[in-house]
Amino acid sequence: MTIDIHNMDNMAYQPYKKFDVIYADYIYEDKNFNWVEKFWKYMKPNSVFIAQTDWHTNHRYRVFVEDVCGGILVNDAVLKCEWGNHPRNKFHQCFDNVIIYSNSEKWVFHPEKIQVPKVTKNKGLNPSGRETKQATAWIDDCTLTTTALERVKKDDGHLIRWQKPLKLYDRIIAPFVDDEHNEIFDPFGGTFSLGLWSKNNNMNYTGIEYDEEVFRYGKQNIFGGDK
Repeated sequence: MTIDIHNMDNMAYQPYKKFDVIYADYIYEDKNFNWVEKFWKYMKPNSVFIAQTDWHTNHRYRVFVEDVCGGILVNDAVLKCEWGNHPRNKFHQCFDNVIIYSNSEKWVFHPEKIQVPKVTKNKGLNPSGRETKQATAWIDDCTLTTTALERVKKDDGHLIRWQKPLKLYDRIIAPFVDDEHNEIFDPFGGTFSLGLWSKNNNMNYTGIEYDEEVFRYGKQNIFGGDK
């Protein structure tokens, strides 16, 4: 297992290998998708490219991936969030889109890794007798609250923004990889929560974060010790 992180502009980074999963929690309002075109070619055969975004660019991102990269849609999942704007004159947009594409029709998928409890198992409405079912594309059990112990805080006590929960990666990354040693690439690393998840699951991880302060806290999130 290798954990390889860099404090730099991701467009200046030149990968030296290909990846089983590329996960991009990018700036949702940014409509420049040059990074997608750059990193798409570093996917292994039958691998997946996962982007986390919201209503600002969901539709534009999908058009770009399909028209420019030839991506094959696997899922457009929805992550229920506890944050978001709260305008008075329309519904609150408290969710993210998790858009999963592949570069072939033969992507890897392990449904046994995303089993969730069946709500009918003890209610006399479960003729199969199974206690679990495969999770759906609606994700409402992976929210990271402001008080969660895994939240990364600055020295002044303020939280690092946009951190995602480790449990989310159990849902959206785990089914697309084998048991260990797969290659994960994270061009918008942030607090490197995906790097910590990769370390915990014996995956090889490459992460890029541009912001020097966030990089320092992210490095500590993975490795511990001083920032």
